[in-house]
Amino acid sequence: MELTDREHEVVTNVYGDEMPTDLREIETEQLVAMHDRVAQAVQLSYDDDDVESLGILLPLEGKITNVLYDRL
Repeated sequence: MELTDREHEVVTNVYGDEMPTDLREIETEQLVAMHDRVAQAVQLSYDDDDVESLGILLPLEGKITNVLYDRL
């Protein structure tokens, strides 16, 4: 599952490491850690009423969840 340029930038900022643009290339443990950080960012964005960030983070969280689900 490919990330948009903006999603990739957010993942790199949130996760702290350069990541591939295709989530399927990332190891499961890294995806779980990435999901945890993105979920925390989603919560903070809700707390701050940051609609712009939520518009990026929620689809990103969904993509990560879909890739993890496909690996079950």
